[in-house]
This record gives sequence, C-alpha cells and structure tokens, in this order.
Amino acid sequence: MFKIKFNNIILISNKTKVTNSKVVLFFYGLGCSSNDLKFLFKRVKFKSQLLIVELPGHNHVKSNNYDLMIFARNMYLFLKKNKINEITFFAHSLGGIIPILLVKYFLKKKYFIKNFINYEGNLTKYDTANLTKKTVSYNKKEFIYEKFKQLINKCRHSDQQYLNSWSKSLLKTSSTAFYDLSKQCVKLSESNELLYFFRIFFKKKIYLSGVNTHYNLSENLFGSIRYKIKESGHFSFFENKLEFSKIFNQLILKKT
Repeated sequence: MFKIKFNNIILISNKTKVTNSKVVLFFYGLGCSSNDLKFLFKRVKFKSQLLIVELPGHNHVKSNNYDLMIFARNMYLFLKKNKINEITFFAHSLGGIIPILLVKYFLKKKYFIKNFINYEGNLTKYDTANLTKKTVSYNKKEFIYEKFKQLINKCRHSDQQYLNSWSKSLLKTSSTAFYDLSKQCVKLSESNELLYFFRIFFKKKIYLSGVNTHYNLSENLFGSIRYKIKESGHFSFFENKLEFSKIFNQLILKKT
C-alpha cells in the first residue's frame, strides 16, 4: 500500500501516485480504517487504481474539522487536481453519505460515475438505530471522555470476532470525530435526502448487504440491484474476507 496526501486528505492506494483518470474510490464506515481493508491489495486483481480514503479523525489522521460537507469539497478538489473524470464508488456504512454529498453539491456533468456500490450505507433513519443515534443521545462531553472508552472495551471483550477487530480501529479513531460524524449522519439519514438522491440520481448502482443483516424494509426501497455477502453481516471485511474480496472483484473491479 502507498500513501497519497492532498491538503488534509490521506488516501491509501495500490500505486504511488494518481496515474489514471479512472479510479475506484472506497469510503469505509465510522470507526474503521484503511488497515481493515489492506487484504484487498493482495487478493484482488486490479484493472483500475484503488483509492481508500481515510475519514477525518480516523487511523490517527489528525484534523481540526469533522464536517462531511467540507470533507466532500476537499475530495472534489482532489479529483479536479488529478484530472480524474471516471469514478466507481464503493462505500460502507457512514461512508455511503460521502459520494452522495460529493456528487450532489460538487461534481459536474463532466464527471462520469460508472457505478455506486453501497454496502449498507447510511441512507435511512433505520441505518442509524444501532450506533449513531445512540451515540448522539449522550451529551458530547460525556461521550468523548467516558462512553467512547466503554464502547471500545465492550467491543474488545465481545465474543464476536468482528467486534474485536473493530475495536482495534476504534483505538485509532478520535472520539470527537466519532461523535461529530454520528451527529451529521443521523441528521442527514432522517431527512430522506440521502435515500431520495441515491434512488433517483445514480443510474448504475448496487445495494450490498450481509446475509446476517436483517432489515424490515422493502427489497425495492433502494431502487437498485441487491446482492448479499454470505456468512457475514455489517462487517464482512472482518467476518468473511474471502467472500468480500470475491464480491469486490466481481462487482467492481472487473467492470472498471
């Protein structure tokens, strides 16, 4: 893996610098890091340049601002500077918000969005129920100095291996970033703005979920092709790396 820096953005790639006008942009979810996905660089046959974007305040990336709109604008400036004009999005959980903000507010028609694979991205209020809504139910100071540590310890000592793995990335995540991003996630997801734009704007899109994730939602809600990852739930890149790599290769890289 190679690290590419642009202003306050850090991206991890299979190449030392941006060498192609066509890229796969990977946005991971809250509390994760690029290290969780480094196995992709060994298991996937690349036809495009892969760029895994570090969220602000994640993986020890320091930032004075955790505003998703500002982050999306900086991503736009990165794409513009490097003359990238064809993009395949892959986004997980909270990361699913960023491509929508990026396209809706900053990218022009000259940018071709080849595909958007949304892996249980935050599109509805139901996606916030288990984590982000609970996070912002606490006073910010209480969460930063007390509840976040409790979350890490709970995951570390869980009998679920994927939570044990997630705890390692949580240790590298700013508690302030976790709270501020959660607050924005809840606000945007409850407005239906994200779901509406995902359904209407992106003509080529896939909604991906783990077979162990149970939504009481219509199969037609997202207006897209649906795929499920075997033997996994919300964190298939922890739970079933082999299957995740296979799906990633089949649905994304072979089409780029």
